[in-house]
Amino acid sequence: MTNRDTESKIKRAFSNTVPDIRDSILSDCKTQEGAVIVMTDTNRKTFSPRRLAGIAAAFVLLIGGMTGFQIYRANYSVASTVSLDVNPSIEIQVNKKEQVLMVNPRNEDAEVVVGDMDFKGSSLDVTINALIGSMLRNGYLNELANSILISVDNQDPAKSAELQERLANEINAVLQTGTFNGAVLSQSISADSNLRALAEDYGITLGKAQLIQQIIEQNAFYSFADLVPLSINELNLLTESGRLNLANVNSLGTASDKAYIGEEKAKEIALSHAGAAADKLTQYEIELDYEHGAMVYEVEFKSEGFEYDYEIDAVTGSILKSQKETDDDYIPPQTDAPKPEAGNGSSQTNQTNTQTGGDSSQANPNQSQASQEGTKPKTSYIDEDQAKSAALSHAGVSANAVTEYESELDREHGIMVYEIDFKCEGFEYEYEIDASTGAVLKNQKEQDDDYIPPQTGGQQPSGGNGGYIGEARAKEIAFSHAGVSANTVHEYEAKLDEDDGIMIYEIEFKAGNYEYEYEIDAASGSVLKYAWDED
Repeated sequence: MTNRDTESKIKRAFSNTVPDIRDSILSDCKTQEGAVIVMTDTNRKTFSPRRLAGIAAAFVLLIGGMTGFQIYRANYSVASTVSLDVNPSIEIQVNKKEQVLMVNPRNEDAEVVVGDMDFKGSSLDVTINALIGSMLRNGYLNELANSILISVDNQDPAKSAELQERLANEINAVLQTGTFNGAVLSQSISADSNLRALAEDYGITLGKAQLIQQIIEQNAFYSFADLVPLSINELNLLTESGRLNLANVNSLGTASDKAYIGEEKAKEIALSHAGAAADKLTQYEIELDYEHGAMVYEVEFKSEGFEYDYEIDAVTGSILKSQKETDDDYIPPQTDAPKPEAGNGSSQTNQTNTQTGGDSSQANPNQSQASQEGTKPKTSYIDEDQAKSAALSHAGVSANAVTEYESELDREHGIMVYEIDFKCEGFEYEYEIDASTGAVLKNQKEQDDDYIPPQTGGQQPSGGNGGYIGEARAKEIAFSHAGVSANTVHEYEAKLDEDDGIMIYEIEFKAGNYEYEYEIDAASGSVLKYAWDED
């Protein structure tokens, strides 16, 4: 249709809608009495066909523009951001139709998971299934670390909650594999400027930032920076073990602790070190915690008049801290001891003294010579060297390896004790030694954060030399954490190196279909970093 045809049609339509009745009105006026003055409107404007066509075209453009804007919003505007966190962290932006606009890997592990897959235009369900499958193939989700966090950011709270629940159930079903069951955490994002700034500063998703924020609100001993390096499985374990109530987080399944020695083994180690029997324990507690950059079991218990406090490395079983002190609330069990017979005990002797008023020294031949002479008997204490020897022997360290030694004779718990503090090969020790008997009343051992391992000139120290655990022990720790046996390992490499001021063993090896990389703290044996990739 030409422009001329369009103008003609618009003109006809306008004429039919609003007819010209000017002549009819004038005719009616002439029949009335009086003169009629015909007023000529010199400024009268008529709607030309071209003008009417322009107005119509404007309406068409307006309606078309509004429709186009709605179509654009539905197809290209971000309606929801879904975050997947394991150790890899991935953000997925989708439109109102839940079609993927962009997949954003937030760290190196996430780049491995995404690989060369292009999800633009794919459905959200297809994308998530593909990403979960890649995480499983690359070993980021396995029986040792089975937890994943799903976070949904949508301005509509109802839509956010619905999408969060649906995705959590779908992923949970995918993770019920033949070898392990998954643990799925899910939440809706409620972000403010502070939370967004934290996520940006630490290079993590808003979902992980919000989870960490909720954990430290429940446990003030943690800091945000401390928890950022932890995987979702480790954060999930802290939440479960500490019985934290995260109101905005829904949970399906249980976090795996198979990478650790387990609560029973940690208890066994603590009791063996303390020399305490399991059936003599009272107020026993154990909790998986994060201390000094490592996952640890905190074990606390009371037994037969003493309180014990232990920190056991959750991976290696090493005792990172031990403390023993007198239980001031302890009440010894009552014993039904028979009364002494007449003439055989002090009770009868005292009765005789009262009745006769005689010389007490004659009535009680077992009394000390000092008492008979009317003088107070002297109290005998062990000397400082003996107390030091008792502490070092209990700690299992030699005197020539001790640094920063201090000792003081003081009164504690109503008795005289030697308070002895010293450092040795990366650990700090505190002891209280009974000054009368030499018994260890209290002991505490924890890592020395100021310890600087001696330089070895590039030589690998053996276990115990220079404060290092040795390559053999580091290798054993890495294999145990990875869940592999030595006879399945090939292409093994290890070296001692310095990283951020601490000495570490860097260990790489292959086993089965995977490549493993580990960083083991050379002093404590803690697993500082690990990565598994499909070979």
